[in-house]
Amino acid sequence: MKKAVLTAIAALMCVCFIFSGCTGNFDKSPDQYKKIRWITPDYSFRIYPDNNCKGTYKFNNKKYNIQAKFTGSVVYVYDTDNKNTELFNADWMYEDGNLHIYSINFNKKAYKAFETNYAEFVDLHQEKTK
Repeated sequence: MKKAVLTAIAALMCVCFIFSGCTGNFDKSPDQYKKIRWITPDYSFRIYPDNNCKGTYKFNNKKYNIQAKFTGSVVYVYDTDNKNTELFNADWMYEDGNLHIYSINFNKKAYKAFETNYAEFVDLHQEKTK
């Protein structure tokens, strides 16, 4: 009986170790970095932590000036040109050194153009700034 319990505990610890290694451990949230910007490969989404997480988001040839606010594991993105109306909110995590924003909920009531925005996630990487 002891052997079975110890084997189950060992197996559980191995599984936990494997899954904890899938994502990197970071000691700070995306808004706490300095001298970088978070940016998508196509430059459609960018955030500058040194500038209060202000940046831009582009969709259907329209550029929105934004500000991101990170709270725990949720990010809120506001349209700074439209009285800080929430553009969308989403969950975030680090994945392979990138900022992975997922489960995006667009504010379709205030922004009719987003009714055709089917993006569910976006990956941003760090790029150094001067």
